[in-house]
Amino acid sequence: MNSSLFNINGKDVAKGLVMAVLSGFTLPVIAVIQSPGFNIAEANWESIFVLAINGGIIGFITYLGKNFLSTEDGKFMGVIG
Repeated sequence: MNSSLFNINGKDVAKGLVMAVLSGFTLPVIAVIQSPGFNIAEANWESIFVLAINGGIIGFITYLGKNFLSTEDGKFMGVIG
């Protein structure tokens, strides 16, 4: 069961961590695909790692924010969904 409006439970946090991993992996992959002339041998791995961490943090916060503002039946702000 989802948490109620303006409430977050342990399942929300666990699912948020899954979203953090998925978005942390996806964001750099998308950035690499969009980079013209990307060369894996010359990649700036530090920047790619920072992008992955930032993507994970954004994914986690966004997921928790969405659940915090959603009702038990999944409607955002009790209206949408």
